[in-house]
Amino acid sequence: NGTWELADADAAATCDGLLGVALGTSSDSHGVLLRGTVTIANDPGAVGDVLFASTTAGAATATAPSGTGDIVRVIGYCLDASNGQIWFNPDGAFVEVA
Repeated sequence: NGTWELADADAAATCDGLLGVALGTSSDSHGVLLRGTVTIANDPGAVGDVLFASTTAGAATATAPSGTGDIVRVIGYCLDASNGQIWFNPDGAFVEVA
């Protein structure tokens, strides 16, 4: 429908397309980062960790989703263990856990 939604690794429908990080409270007016360095709202892991789309909508995690039907999709790498800084570079491929 032309709008952004929160990525959620609980289902392919919310984790299979183009991913971006909102650069403010409104993606329509503040824009969306498609690739690059960005500070996100949560601390997803330790420096150098591979980051995945989370089963918590709109979050990143260093733990790959593992539940049946979950989507495993690499979205980038952790740059700082306590400030939410990441290199956002989502892979276009994903795997559904059987």
